[in-house]
Amino acid sequence: MFKEISILLVDDNKDTQEYMSFLLQEECKELILAYDGIEGISKFKKYKPDLIITDLNMPQMNGITMSKKIKKIDFNQPIILLTGYGDLSELQEAINVGLNAFISKPIENIEIVVNAINTVLHNRKKVNGFIPNVNNEDINTIEIINDILQDRNEYIDYPAYIESTN
Repeated sequence: MFKEISILLVDDNKDTQEYMSFLLQEECKELILAYDGIEGISKFKKYKPDLIITDLNMPQMNGITMSKKIKKIDFNQPIILLTGYGDLSELQEAINVGLNAFISKPIENIEIVVNAINTVLHNRKKVNGFIPNVNNEDINTIEIINDILQDRNEYIDYPAYIESTN
């Protein structure tokens, strides 16, 4: 499935770590585990993984803060965010940071994880460091999120969303 890539999984929940390890261990070149954002940054620097999957809420440093620090080192680093709830302000912040995909927890279907990883890896290869064109599906997603945020006088900026797909 992902035999040619290494994945850094950052999550403080032991059950999620075990479940994701079970799903991904045999499917990727290397699976690296970290239990919080601080350890995640350390292992990112040490191993330079091809993909990072991180939880949002963790002790010491959450997934968004960790992702900001990693994106300062390598903006093109693909990162998928795991989240157990849908706080729209955090979703907007994650998009603006440049996270590439979101997976809702609990993860009940491996296909959701596989599809997210495939999409992120495909987009990474496709754009090869360039900002991709926004397609109609992306615009529809942005418009739906903007409709939800409209009542709060917030919005998602299209250029920030475009950059987040790198």
